[in-house]
Amino acid sequence: MLNWFKKPIKDSVILYWELIKVMVPIMILVRLGVEFGLIEHISLFFTPLMDMVGLPPEAGIIWTTAMLVNIYAGMAALVGLIPDAPMTVAQITILGSMILIAHSLPIEQRIVQKAGPSFFATTALRVVGAMAYGAILNVIYKSLDFLQMPASIGWLPKSDPNAGWISWGQDTLVSLFTIFWVILVLVLVLKALDDLKITDWISKLLSPLLSLMGISNKAVPITMIGVMLGLSYGGALILREAKEGTLSPKDIFLSLSFMCLFHSLIEDTLLIAALGGHLSGILIGRFIFAFIVLFILGRLINQIPQKAFYGLLFKKA
Repeated sequence: MLNWFKKPIKDSVILYWELIKVMVPIMILVRLGVEFGLIEHISLFFTPLMDMVGLPPEAGIIWTTAMLVNIYAGMAALVGLIPDAPMTVAQITILGSMILIAHSLPIEQRIVQKAGPSFFATTALRVVGAMAYGAILNVIYKSLDFLQMPASIGWLPKSDPNAGWISWGQDTLVSLFTIFWVILVLVLVLKALDDLKITDWISKLLSPLLSLMGISNKAVPITMIGVMLGLSYGGALILREAKEGTLSPKDIFLSLSFMCLFHSLIEDTLLIAALGGHLSGILIGRFIFAFIVLFILGRLINQIPQKAFYGLLFKKA
């Protein structure tokens, strides 16, 4: 039993230290922005975009942080801003879903680009896709009057937006301490799912659906690795296959496009759920949205001339 816990604890400590190096500077910058009124001015830039998806302007800062850095940096921005911009469960779910689709763009999209697909086309797919999905969720949740109660991240300390630096520092230390235990629980859950072969079962369940999107059987196993473990893992494997010439450009493009919209199925989803996101949006709806987009995209690619495909969507070897 001790041996079973040993590696997850070690992995959690390593991951936590890497996150601390990212999160602490961002939390301090957000606090400075709030203190000097910069957040209010920056938020004005995001107002039109966030209005489209039913979110407060401050959510634009959180999403941009996640897009340019990673999910954990977005999490740090959320923790810093939520006292000043309280949201409903529906809004947290919408924001979390948009972050799940579009995050870590400089790193992940570079991996995608190396495999052949256009950097701009796949980045636009993620950013525009995130906005479109956020708008769809907003309409559904408002129409059904669903998840409109105030969101509360139970494991975070209650912060007063007007608190002084000392009080803020104490709350931040408590938050950072609590985040370690959240990460440890997530790592333990992932290990348990893997040991119980639940991850393999999910992969087998989803594999037939990939064929409906136009992804060939050769690309299905690698695509599922990206779906389960993340775009960096799946993209690296696709890159290897692309160099060896075992996958067609169409398979590479469709596989990575699906991973762009739906990857790191368990880990990232659990993290956003811990922040208050509802599974209806961050998991079920996101998969349906990604499936529909890829189903349409797969058929469009079959219709467009090869010259247009290589000119707009794929870098020909």
